[in-house]
Amino acid sequence: MIMGAGVTTTSTSRRREASTRCCCWSQVVPLLHAHFLLVACALMFFTSTNRSHRALALSSSRSQNNGRSAGTMRRLPIGRINKLDRSKLDTLADNAFYARPNMETHADDAFIKKLTSLYDELIPQDAVILDIMSSHVSHLPKARIESYQRVDVHGMNKNELLANEARISTNGGAYVRNLNDDPSFLGLADTGTYDAVLCCCSVQYLEEAEAVFAEVGRILKPSGICVVSFTNRYFYQKALSGWIERGMKERARLVMDYFRGAGGFVDDEMEMRGEGTGAVAQLFSLGGVGGDPFVAIVARRNRSDLQIDAVSDMNNM
Repeated sequence: MIMGAGVTTTSTSRRREASTRCCCWSQVVPLLHAHFLLVACALMFFTSTNRSHRALALSSSRSQNNGRSAGTMRRLPIGRINKLDRSKLDTLADNAFYARPNMETHADDAFIKKLTSLYDELIPQDAVILDIMSSHVSHLPKARIESYQRVDVHGMNKNELLANEARISTNGGAYVRNLNDDPSFLGLADTGTYDAVLCCCSVQYLEEAEAVFAEVGRILKPSGICVVSFTNRYFYQKALSGWIERGMKERARLVMDYFRGAGGFVDDEMEMRGEGTGAVAQLFSLGGVGGDPFVAIVARRNRSDLQIDAVSDMNNM
């Protein structure tokens, strides 16, 4: 009986202990569940907040990028002409070659007259103009210079640019940069600044013209124009070998291909002006009778940043 009572007592004690343990676990489990729920909610809140902050930061970053002038975003060409000899006879630094001011024009009076007339036709009143690879003169119509909003000039010699009358008359800027070292206008011009970009008798010196023209497309306003003029007079030692070996007609095609490689220009509206590609004009020029042959390529920037010209195969150009 005692043993039985002892057994009974022990069994009862164990049941009570088990009951107590069950009671403790029944109280602890809800607490742990509540704790886990709190932790999970905290983690979800932290993750959501972190994502929101990151989304806000990304949105802010995108807003800043969209709000920044594309002076901080270089536009790259969509193609590059491979079948072009870009070597030069003179491989010395361009800065040394252009260090001394040269206050001469690089074409005859007949060429300049035709170019000025073309500018008069194409450039609207109140235009903002950039004359790249320029010097002391931009060949703009003198009677209309005061009607332009501003004429900025870019080149290799500061003294030449400071003497440019069109720049002086419109209080324009003077920018020195070697485009063969840095084929961009970052830090010089913002996106959509100019109504017209001009390049007279200098395109033959560009080693990466497609990259430069892509940047020209960036700094032009939608539907803005770029006029690239040239003749058969140039510093042969600084011109591309691929330019020297081409005739005037092939050079015109090359400049058009530069624009196609750059992208951002309306191919259907690209046009060649002047009679300089004709055989007679070139023969008379070589004979010293007809003067400098005149050729100008006029390209118009796309009306929208979303419109991009297609390049089929730059390798075959």
